[in-house]
Amino acid sequence: MDASTPLDFASLLAPNLPQPTAKWNGFATYNFIGGHNDADQLPLEALIKAANDVLTREGRSLATYGLSSGPLGYRPLREFLAGKLERTAGIACDADEILITSGSLQALDLVNGILLTRGDTIVIEQATYQGALTRLQRLGVHAVGIPLDDDGMRMDALAAALDDLKRRGVRPKYIYTVPTVQNPTGTILS
Repeated sequence: MDASTPLDFASLLAPNLPQPTAKWNGFATYNFIGGHNDADQLPLEALIKAANDVLTREGRSLATYGLSSGPLGYRPLREFLAGKLERTAGIACDADEILITSGSLQALDLVNGILLTRGDTIVIEQATYQGALTRLQRLGVHAVGIPLDDDGMRMDALAAALDDLKRRGVRPKYIYTVPTVQNPTGTILS
């Protein structure tokens, strides 16, 4: 094979993959996915100042990928969160009981990896974060969807679904809900 012959990757790919997505042509005029913020409302100057302050104060720690705080995440942030949880929610915990993730999907992957196996059942909002749905589908988990109303997940529908599952001898591993500014509806659980 000479350098001008393209490499055929098809034989290396796993079988039964979905079709490739269409070529991305930019965001739609009204884009409601991904939790995008209004760019005009972004406090850009304050973010630049905050980033500059942190880099000036702690920039050298970047050489260790921030591991000077250990694998649970930035220790001062974990200490701040432990204090805030105590003050505002009455939850007493130590900074070493808090794990900072790089986003909700990392947290979901960690929880799912501990709790779920193929064929398990979970309860989830019918309209929910696509990243959560994708992860559950890949794991082969049965998701029972609960409808939402203006106050978030409908408690009557949740009770009925839990009763039905119990009657069938199915014990869901957990209930997945986004109670505050639910994605994609924006509802807040009453």
